[in-house]
Amino acid sequence: MKIAELGKATVQAELTVRREMAIRIGRQVAFLVVAGVFGLLAILSGHALLWAFAYQTLGFSVLGAAILVFAVDAVMALLFLLLGRRSIMTATEIRARFAREHALNELRQAMAITAVTGAIAGPVGRQALRALMHIVRTLFGRKGGI
Repeated sequence: MKIAELGKATVQAELTVRREMAIRIGRQVAFLVVAGVFGLLAILSGHALLWAFAYQTLGFSVLGAAILVFAVDAVMALLFLLLGRRSIMTATEIRARFAREHALNELRQAMAITAVTGAIAGPVGRQALRALMHIVRTLFGRKGGI
């Protein structure tokens, strides 16, 4: 593969990884926003209704009704907090990460081969070839010998 193709594959894999990460993080943020909104609304509007229901219908004491309201709020906030905090990579993101790593490794190998080839074919390589040819000519030439 050419270096440009390897670079393109690497960039494509990186874009896929970033897109999947953005989707995952966006989902987390949405769950955290829902948790916050639910927590606020539960505190503001649901307390009075739940407290009155526990006090009048279920026969709780004033303190017992307040404890019930607090427990329900805490459980719901904890549930949405746990949903918002989980971060599970999707199969697409995992495949994209593997593709990115594979493309990067191939790019590194191609760059190493290019560097070695460039050194051999470049000025240093030509100078070494001239020196080697000079040694061969000296050994097998007319003026010199073994």
